[in-house]
Amino acid sequence: MRMKFLAAFVLLSVMTGAASASSLTINYYSVPGNVNGDFGPCCSSPGAATLPNINVGDALGPNGLPVSVGGLNPVVSVDSFGQIQWWTNYTGTQVVSLPYSNGTMFTPNGTGSNNSSSYQTAIALGTITGANTDAKLTVTGDDDVLVYLNEHYVGGVPGVHGASSTQIDLGVLSAQDYALKIFYADRAQVAAVFGVGIDGASVSAVPEPSTWAMMILGFFGVGFVAYRRQSHGLRIA
Repeated sequence: MRMKFLAAFVLLSVMTGAASASSLTINYYSVPGNVNGDFGPCCSSPGAATLPNINVGDALGPNGLPVSVGGLNPVVSVDSFGQIQWWTNYTGTQVVSLPYSNGTMFTPNGTGSNNSSSYQTAIALGTITGANTDAKLTVTGDDDVLVYLNEHYVGGVPGVHGASSTQIDLGVLSAQDYALKIFYADRAQVAAVFGVGIDGASVSAVPEPSTWAMMILGFFGVGFVAYRRQSHGLRIA
């Protein structure tokens, strides 16, 4: 019984992160320079490209990506569902504490010094636990930041621009869990900034697939130990 309790405690610690501070899982992706005109030099330099604006639908697409709904200067890199293909070349994962701020959000994985050869994109994932209070999420980006709650768009700072922040009032969140998904894209050369903070609620990072696998194996281990102890007891009887 003691062994089962200890194993369950370890698994619970893994699942909760063994910490009360808010955190996010950031999955990193990279995009080669000037992909179909969606990324590249922009705006102020001679001969610079005019990069697309961002206009997205209310809900995420079937593969969990933002859907471009066109506009005067629409995104070029989309699939047959209109899903924006900036978050497909996965390069790594990191768990960060909130508030989070990275003023050099360059490849590789938000640790580089420039975007001369490739551009950093990322998806931040978390579970917001409501507390019947008014929750406010603050995001900062250079460039695009798109925020989705339970797969529906709630705001952000879309488009190519310098570091810009906005506070999104999520309203009074009841005492339940809400899926948070934040898409980031550095699309123009020079700067790359990404930041997230929250008030009125807590956020827990989404476990990586390897962590889920470890937890599943752990549960099988606890069940196997319980089975062996029960079987052993039956043989003694």
